[in-house]
Amino acid sequence: KALESQHELQISSAMHLTRPKPLDSSITWNDLYMMTNLAQMEDTDHETRLLPVISEVMLKQEDSCCINAMILNYYLKHILHADEHVDKKYPHIRFVRSDLQRIAHILKPHCVSVQKLFDHFNQLISRYVLFGETIILFHYLFESCNARM
Repeated sequence: KALESQHELQISSAMHLTRPKPLDSSITWNDLYMMTNLAQMEDTDHETRLLPVISEVMLKQEDSCCINAMILNYYLKHILHADEHVDKKYPHIRFVRSDLQRIAHILKPHCVSVQKLFDHFNQLISRYVLFGETIILFHYLFESCNARM
């Protein structure tokens, strides 16, 4: 029972977080589009999709913002990390990475209780597919984190 109350308190604090400014930045959206569009043009295998289509109802659920923030942290650590070759290939990635790091930093204190929901996410798919789908993740962050602002 005490664990339930603690979880409710953590979810409640997530409902009062400050909306990260890059989520509403047209520059971030444009940079992200440019990077992902290039990656999607290079990807020849769209048979599978890392991120499923998430319904509007699911995006409004209490912990969806934090789940998407956990996915963002995974992307920053394993997909979008600094890499000279990738930085040359995707010129907008420096701006995208910076804005996404700001979002992750702002959301992190509010999303400490959902790590267990994210434990099974550590399956890797082609890095190019993940670059191309970063815009989907950003959209999910935009929608789900907006729900509680």
